[in-house]
Amino acid sequence: KGSMAAIFLKKEFETTPGHPSPGAGSIEFVGTAAEFRGQGVASQLICHILEHTPYQVYLIDGVADTNIPAMKLYHKLGFDEYKRKPIPVNKAKKIGINYFVSLIHTQ
Repeated sequence: KGSMAAIFLKKEFETTPGHPSPGAGSIEFVGTAAEFRGQGVASQLICHILEHTPYQVYLIDGVADTNIPAMKLYHKLGFDEYKRKPIPVNKAKKIGINYFVSLIHTQ
């Protein structure tokens, strides 16, 4: 699955995320295998990052607004929405996403 993601998400993997300051970290491409969903794996992983890295601000960019489980998880962990990027209407209907949401967590 990782190889396929590397092919289909090449642009996203190779793009350096923009940070508002040197004290910011970016959390990207969080995913959990289907058989482990709902067991706290993603929560534990993100909490570990928040507790064991030196950043004061953490960003998550590009979460699909229709990814309700991810949005609930990020909000539960203290992330707040700070930006929405609308998807063009013709593309939104095709992919089933209206916005890409950006979230921020401040320590």
